[in-house]
Amino acid sequence: MGESEKSRVDAKLPGGASPEKPSFPPAKSIFDVVHSRPDAQSSEGFLKMDRSRTGSLLGVVPTPAFTILTSRGFPLSLRPEVVETVMTGAPQLTQMPVGDLVLRQDLISKGPLSSEGCLGEWPHLKGQVTYASFRNPLLNASVHGGDAICSVETFSGRRKVGPKEFIQLQKTMRMKIVAAPAEEVPLDTCGSRRVNRAVTRAGDWLKEICEARMKDEDLSFDWHILAAVQGCNDVKVRQKACTASAEYPIAGYWIGSLGYSENLATRARVLEAVSSVASKSLPRFLPLNLGTPVEVLQAVLLGVDVLEIPYPTQAAAAGLALTFEWDMPEAVELSDESVDEALVPLMPAQGGGEDKSQPATDSVSSVPLAVKHLVLKELQFKEDFSPIEADSPVAQYSRAYVHHLLEVRELLATMLLTQHNMQKYKLFFDSIRKHIANGTLRRFAAWFMQTQTCDAKEALIVGPPGKKRKTV
Repeated sequence: MGESEKSRVDAKLPGGASPEKPSFPPAKSIFDVVHSRPDAQSSEGFLKMDRSRTGSLLGVVPTPAFTILTSRGFPLSLRPEVVETVMTGAPQLTQMPVGDLVLRQDLISKGPLSSEGCLGEWPHLKGQVTYASFRNPLLNASVHGGDAICSVETFSGRRKVGPKEFIQLQKTMRMKIVAAPAEEVPLDTCGSRRVNRAVTRAGDWLKEICEARMKDEDLSFDWHILAAVQGCNDVKVRQKACTASAEYPIAGYWIGSLGYSENLATRARVLEAVSSVASKSLPRFLPLNLGTPVEVLQAVLLGVDVLEIPYPTQAAAAGLALTFEWDMPEAVELSDESVDEALVPLMPAQGGGEDKSQPATDSVSSVPLAVKHLVLKELQFKEDFSPIEADSPVAQYSRAYVHHLLEVRELLATMLLTQHNMQKYKLFFDSIRKHIANGTLRRFAAWFMQTQTCDAKEALIVGPPGKKRKTV
């Protein structure tokens, strides 16, 4: 991005040069930090970085955490009561994409319990923390720019959603946490005009939503706004946007335009830059199109608190049963050098950057993103009557039975594998929080990278195919 474009971005950022900035009341805190690690960046650069932390979201959701993605108000492939069993009954952060909510706005607004918003239509959400995300990982890409407004992808076509539409949607749905609208500019889109437009729009729309919330009595109920942090691969613009948005009554951030086709080193550079300036009292949300355990470890090490990830359910839909270990043996001995070496692929490049003239879409084949798993569609499991794993919540069903269900395309196969994979992720995040509290997350992450990863490409091709994007 050239200097002239940057100056225009700076002038339009929230909290920038605009003289008519209103005075907002302070936002209500929704996040408490329980354990945090001192920033270990030193003369060795980013090699020993650990910005991980544990916390509590709204006093009921322990972090780091992952969201429970829904479609039409229900968890993917599982009944709500099964999700409660798998997640041991604790309140969950239930993710409801804006594109999904838009399609049901009229239905809920005209319903007999419209005053309760989405809880009136979907009573199983009571007791959960409802979260309206702007991105939908089931639709790639799910956010599109335009000349005057951006659009979100839905299962019945694109719908325009700007601040006015967003405000009306929130009046109807009454979500607990909402991600402010923003245009997504993936890191392989280097056009300065789109970057400029995305950043200025995110700031302008955030301001409009905050003003409406302050003035409109219909928005006086208890809800919280996450500011979008855009800027493509320009870390200085992202940092300025992050710092400026904190001057508004926001409850946290969602870090946009990541989780598409960029490699881990490029993503790490952006996450490090954002976490270095983000308010330590505000949670950071990160939407990803996959969200493998390797991606999770990187995000947590670089200061992310909540991950919007569909991988457990998408892997199940592809017939994959996750079998990685989440409990590191106490007898494991790792030297500091071996830990540093194992975590190099997850950290920002030494020296603080990379050649931005090179495309940000290098193959991820050099870094093992996949983890240990079983491809139960394969013929070898046709007569394997052992359980998927001994401690699986669906251990009463054999691998051969699930293989048969997959062969005949029976929905029960996806339901069983989703239940298995969801519990695996739940235990994985429990272990992450434990190691953060004990100060051993880097050691755990190194052990995981050395022993639980693999180079199986079939474990990564589980999401919707990405659409080709033009560079503007």
